[in-house]
Amino acid sequence: MKMATFTKYGLGLAAAQRFPGEAIAEYAGLKSLQYYRPGSPTAPLMVFLPGGAHLGRIAYGDPSSSPTDFLDYWLERAGIGLLALSYPSDHPATCLPPRDLTIARWAEWIASATKKALEDTPSREVIVAMWSMAGRSVAAVNSTLGRAGIVPKCFLSLAATPPLPGLIPIQPGGEMLTTQGLWARTPESAPANDRDPITLGFLAELAGLAKLNGREIIEREVYLNQYICNTPIMLRGTAQRYSSDGEYWAPGEAEIDMSTVRFSAFPFTAMLVPTDQTDESHVLGDRAAWHFCNVQKIRADVSGRHFSSKDWSKLRALVQGLPGKLHREMHGGHFFFVGEDGARRTVVHLSDIIAEVEKLTGELSNLLYKARRLEASREIVVNGERQSEHAFG
Repeated sequence: MKMATFTKYGLGLAAAQRFPGEAIAEYAGLKSLQYYRPGSPTAPLMVFLPGGAHLGRIAYGDPSSSPTDFLDYWLERAGIGLLALSYPSDHPATCLPPRDLTIARWAEWIASATKKALEDTPSREVIVAMWSMAGRSVAAVNSTLGRAGIVPKCFLSLAATPPLPGLIPIQPGGEMLTTQGLWARTPESAPANDRDPITLGFLAELAGLAKLNGREIIEREVYLNQYICNTPIMLRGTAQRYSSDGEYWAPGEAEIDMSTVRFSAFPFTAMLVPTDQTDESHVLGDRAAWHFCNVQKIRADVSGRHFSSKDWSKLRALVQGLPGKLHREMHGGHFFFVGEDGARRTVVHLSDIIAEVEKLTGELSNLLYKARRLEASREIVVNGERQSEHAFG
């Protein structure tokens, strides 16, 4: 059933309307919009983190669109729950953030929201799906979830950008900001309004989805009013920063906020990568960029360990085989997981890619266990005498 056309963003009650399953949640001193559908308690919970300029609605849709065109419908059919978390914003459906909101603080909100959702099922498996800009927070989110006692089964990149410097372009002089220090992306705020190149790119993606599916997926006005939002600039992880004193530039601060080189904080990240040249940076770059992060995570884990020749060969083979194991291609562009076919295929890939991550984690854990045994049993010299420790029996 179609709803009436929404009024212009921020000027009518329709824009402030919240959809079924949505609520304003307050955690860690922040308020923002969340959507929560529990799903089966014996199936995983997906925590969905949207890309820049978007609310979490891109994962579950709106009342005027077909449910089958969104991840939530297919996740529900598989029993998987969904916790979709929207950035705080000046969008009327959510709440304004503090001007100096960092990735680290936002990650605390994500961890608190996830812990609350797991309150009655604390041992439930968790999948963290990151779209686009959300990849910048992967290390921070993994760390805060860990401190909350939550170890995700899998982190999944949906054309997401890892927290490495230089991967997100910045306009000369910086991105345009609103008076609240938000990245100006709505038609009312963007530099060229609804003719803004980034907005036009988003709309072209939707047009491509309509052509692929043989019908409109999200009405233009609905999309511009109910999905697009201005987002906190520092969540992009660039040198462009903002505080109560105004805008400033600090590349080192951004890298610290993202935990760029704290590879021990990184999880293994699997990738669903688009194929269309409209999303060139992710099509050509995601596999290599995330592979780099995954390898550095392994290096951080094995640093200082001594392996037998056999196990060292196994570790080398494990690393060499990583790209193919944790990578799947998805037909389409940056919105490949939207539209009936893309949403369905994304969910279909979950089970096999989670199994790959689980297998990889198990193999690495076993190699590390054997390395510790080897180290503990090596001969050592104590008071001039050779002794052998067998700490593992």
